[in-house]
Amino acid sequence: MDRPTQQQKKSIARIYSEQAWMYFQEQNWHKAIIACKNALEIAPDTVDAYKILGNILQRQGKQAEALGAYAKALAYNPNSAAIYANLGSLYAEQKNWQNALDYFQQAVILDPNLAGAYRNLAQIWEELGDINQALECLCQAVNLEPEILTAEEYFNFAQELYQHRKTKEASIFYIQGIKLNPRAKQELIQLVKILEELEEWKKAVFYYHQLISLASPNSDRQSSIKKDKPIKNLLSQSKFKAKRRNVPQTHIISPSPKSTVPRLLPKAESSSSALAAIPAKNPASEQHPDSAVAWNNLGSLYAQKQQWVKAISCYQEALQLDAKYSKSYRNLARVYQKLGEQQKATLSWYEAFTLEPNRVKPEEYFSLAKNLLEQRQVEEAIACLRRTIELKPNFDQAHLILGKLLESQEK
Repeated sequence: MDRPTQQQKKSIARIYSEQAWMYFQEQNWHKAIIACKNALEIAPDTVDAYKILGNILQRQGKQAEALGAYAKALAYNPNSAAIYANLGSLYAEQKNWQNALDYFQQAVILDPNLAGAYRNLAQIWEELGDINQALECLCQAVNLEPEILTAEEYFNFAQELYQHRKTKEASIFYIQGIKLNPRAKQELIQLVKILEELEEWKKAVFYYHQLISLASPNSDRQSSIKKDKPIKNLLSQSKFKAKRRNVPQTHIISPSPKSTVPRLLPKAESSSSALAAIPAKNPASEQHPDSAVAWNNLGSLYAQKQQWVKAISCYQEALQLDAKYSKSYRNLARVYQKLGEQQKATLSWYEAFTLEPNRVKPEEYFSLAKNLLEQRQVEEAIACLRRTIELKPNFDQAHLILGKLLESQEK
């Protein structure tokens, strides 16, 4: 009788491994172990069989035997992120946080896309008292698998983070929640406020634009996140269910009774929203969020709040996108006048008048001409005076000043 080739042995062992995995999913440990042993008898280097065997032994509380199985698996495949993650879960169940930390960190080094390892790392760092590292890992997990939470869970945890001055992390959670529920108006207001604080202008104008397109507000939200070990509670309460893979994603920390002692920083005083009043929906709001109109709208919002530097920045961004958008020049001029920067205000008015000459009254041209003369902008002043006379031929004072200017230039 012919003996199977090496390649055929590997194929047969793989079939036994798949059988073992099916039994593992059914929690039929006895049959799963037999299938693993069959696979290893045919091909002793079958890594998946060692992993599944280790998982079974771990579930049965046989930690030492599980370590041996995982060690065998690593001997044949030392670069398996899944095996390191399983070892991390094993040590986490024993509350051996340092060993668990080491193995999970090795797992994400080998596979930076292993979201489950980042979730477990977040909980371990929380147990070790390093909330900054915990939040960093949790944000990594969320970016890799955003579907692990509902919009409500994202919003509640974001609110909790913001109250504890974790502004950047709060923005990440609000953004994920908005993706799931784009009509959450109160959360959009809060997100724009946070993005203002972070000076992330492009994101701010994008979500501000989304905000003003909504018709009606949602009700205010009260946080339901437990204070003790909030990351653990967030993940344990989420809709996430471990996907059935060769490496089961273990929830390493079981929920504990509610505590009044927060694990995050002391609660900060809440501040009022920068968007107390949202303008009514208008045709301009239908523009693309990277358009000059959108940037101008955001600048006007800052101007209403007397946040002049931010307003100027937004108007300038609008003009970078559309150099002929006269409305932003007008708005810039008004802000510069508020700040007492007369020269910049005058030049901004001049640009606005040049772009939309038919909107300007002769008296406005004449007033601008005088300001330009004070700043020794003679050619621009002459242009304004000529336009004044075109609009109002009997404007004697404009004739007089223009005549003197032309005479001084020997014209």
